Amino acid sequence: MPIKIENLKISKSELQLLAQVIERTPVPTFVINMDHKIIFWNAACENVTGVLASEAIGTNKPWYPFYHKERPTMADLIIDGRIEKMKYLYAGKFSRSTIVKDTWEAEDYFPHFPGGGKWLSFSATVLKDKDGFVIGAMETLRDITQQKLFEAELKEKEHLLSQIIDGCPVPMFVIDDDHKVTHWNRACEAIIGTKSSDIVGTKDQWKGFYSKPRPVLADLVLDNKISELTEYYSEHWAPSTLVENGWEATDHFPNFNAGEKWLYFTAATLQNQEGKIIGAVETLQDVSNQKKYETKLEYQANHDALTGLANRNLLTDRLNQAIAHATRDKRLLSVLFIDLDNFKIVNDTLGHNIGDQLIQATAKKIQSVIRKGDTVARFGGDEFIVLLFAPESKDYVSNVAQRISQEVGTSYAYEGQTLNVGSSIGIAMFPEDGLTAETLMMNSDRAMYQAKASNKGGFFFFKKKKNMPTFINLHN
Repeated sequence: MPIKIENLKISKSELQLLAQVIERTPVPTFVINMDHKIIFWNAACENVTGVLASEAIGTNKPWYPFYHKERPTMADLIIDGRIEKMKYLYAGKFSRSTIVKDTWEAEDYFPHFPGGGKWLSFSATVLKDKDGFVIGAMETLRDITQQKLFEAELKEKEHLLSQIIDGCPVPMFVIDDDHKVTHWNRACEAIIGTKSSDIVGTKDQWKGFYSKPRPVLADLVLDNKISELTEYYSEHWAPSTLVENGWEATDHFPNFNAGEKWLYFTAATLQNQEGKIIGAVETLQDVSNQKKYETKLEYQANHDALTGLANRNLLTDRLNQAIAHATRDKRLLSVLFIDLDNFKIVNDTLGHNIGDQLIQATAKKIQSVIRKGDTVARFGGDEFIVLLFAPESKDYVSNVAQRISQEVGTSYAYEGQTLNVGSSIGIAMFPEDGLTAETLMMNSDRAMYQAKASNKGGFFFFKKKKNMPTFINLHN
């Protein structure tokens, strides 16, 4: 004969089996009927709440073990269908279960449990008879205190880490293993001009540096795409000498919100205690002043201080490159050696200040004649070299030499006498007058001296076979 126990029609053996299942499960569990009376309260529930089953079963105060004053438990609410009340009592801390139908989940803190307050995660579900009618509710509990303490500790550590990173004077940012930015410190904001609020939580770290999407160094290091470093940073990258498994690069960034800059940057992966890569960090260093200084030194090493023209060092380098291109493309190349006539007389008569002004003026006049791709160099004193890259013909070279002579020619009046300044120009052609920079320079110099010895003011083409250059006197 089935017996009726608190509205539940169930056999005695079935009831005993159900009681054993609930009692012996390690999950704290209690059951209430439609009258909100507790009919099951297992040992695990006793252990968590400190309330014995003998105190709880048979009462209709399931709230008592959990709260100081009367209020419904989640089991009470779902029996009565008061879901809106649940929103009030567990605001922001409850949700419908995605696994079990007609089940709700929440978590809350209970400060008065034995041994100190506890965080509990709990879920409640309705119980139905074979006909589908609700006959009660079951609520299960899970002590998540240690988990919450761990989360709080982790949150505190993360907060401390954020403060350390944010307060660090070294510009840096951090990405996680999904390339999402987790930290972008104030120093990084200052050097780049991009706010952390615009970057943190996104995968848009490239926006701080570039005008269109592309990986930054941290992205490449995180994905171990070291083979692509040359594609993005040319030859300006190398393994870090300071950071293990780190890489470094230097690049120019013309469009920072904070202004144009050169940056030296280092990126390395971040690993957890098990050695798994969980992200990457990139640090930045503004080397703009260093680059300006290096550029200045390089300019000084390759340019004449008085005129700003290329010096011998830069001229030799460009001439060697021009010979390589001319050889490959089978093109002409011309070297014009220019020496000012009567410069010493002007310099000695009118002074070095006038002589320097004359040199500067001559440099500008020569530059006004040649093409943008050609080179004018001051070889020393009153000597200049013009390198014409791929001239069309000798006639073109002759025309340039004639225009230079016309532009450079000038005169000075001094104490009743006129001091005339002109130029003598010697020309060597590649490949007929030499295949090396040294030979072309030497032969153009020889032709210049021949021009100077032949009434000055003209230009000579070097002639190797006859050993006699061709002279053109511009004054006849």
